[in-house]
Amino acid sequence: MTRIGVGTWQCSDRERELVNEVLDAGRLSYGPVSKELEQTFAAVHDSKYAVLSNSGTSSLQVALQAMKEIHGWDDGDEVLVPSVTFVATANIVLHNNMVPVLVDVNPRTYNIDVGLVNAAITDKTRAIIPVHLFGQMADMNWFETNSLLKSKKIKIIEDACEAAFASIDGRMAGSWGDIGCFSTYVAHLLTTGVGGLSITSDPEYAAKMRSIVNHGRDGIYIDIDTKATSEVISRRFKFDTIGHSFRITELESALGVAQLETWEDMIDLRTANANRMTEAMSDIGLDMYVQPPTIHDGHKSSWMMYPILVRTASKWGLVEHLERRGIETREMLPLTNQPCYKGMWVERDYPVADKINDSGFYVGCHQGLTPEDMEYIADVMLEYFE
Repeated sequence: MTRIGVGTWQCSDRERELVNEVLDAGRLSYGPVSKELEQTFAAVHDSKYAVLSNSGTSSLQVALQAMKEIHGWDDGDEVLVPSVTFVATANIVLHNNMVPVLVDVNPRTYNIDVGLVNAAITDKTRAIIPVHLFGQMADMNWFETNSLLKSKKIKIIEDACEAAFASIDGRMAGSWGDIGCFSTYVAHLLTTGVGGLSITSDPEYAAKMRSIVNHGRDGIYIDIDTKATSEVISRRFKFDTIGHSFRITELESALGVAQLETWEDMIDLRTANANRMTEAMSDIGLDMYVQPPTIHDGHKSSWMMYPILVRTASKWGLVEHLERRGIETREMLPLTNQPCYKGMWVERDYPVADKINDSGFYVGCHQGLTPEDMEYIADVMLEYFE
């Protein structure tokens, strides 16, 4: 049977080479390979600093925690979060003893509806986390030019866990807000098995996040390569904040360094597959049954996956049909209907999210697939509707 997965990873010769170099060096803790990954990833994403952690969730956690501590925010202060996103976006707000306030999403792009943001802002709003879903960035031009956000000193954390290498008018994801957060988990764009990165051009944020991922350690001691002066020796077991053990090893970093050498080719292949999918849907009239993704002018999606919305029905019959024909699917990140948030919000208060929960799903368009695979997905969907 044909098998078309939502994600892919195949170890390249270059990845094997760098992993073997790490093994031969006998150094697994944070070191030169991890530093190279941070520096290169930050540069690619138009930022000065990057801080590695063990997941995209951790990258978000330390970003918000750093801001809360630096700016003196209180427990119970509010953070705006889109109504469609992975649960981690809301969870890290709760883990920081703050309140996630949902804003419904745009019915075409599935990203936060900027037309609803200002009305959701209160005197307790401290930050907004626009999420770049499925590889396409939210409307960051709007956030950058919004005078209300500036007057209230509201901070922006970009959840770019699904949008490494995406851009607007050539400016990369993660560089528009105060901090940008990424994931390198399995089936993401840069895949290291586990991992995350927080990027910023603010040295104070960078130093605080680096401390938080390493138990809250005094920033004078970064790793075992730090020169052991008397001051370092006296302070390397001092902890300035209550942090976490969110560190990553040189092995994962080696995989990331290798993949960064060819990221543009990977994005080109994903884009070609996504374009072929959209063309195939149009060619056979499938777009009368399902809504293909919308890409705004000036936006370059990194196409982590291909989102689909059934126009007039529930998704479940179609999803089961696709799965039986070897096409893996995933729900389009339902948030408002999750049992763990019972009593926190009401699903019907977010009508676009409500529709997406019922009718939205995604399929793969990654570099391991071919244009013929995308045509097969379209054909199988049309088979269901006919």
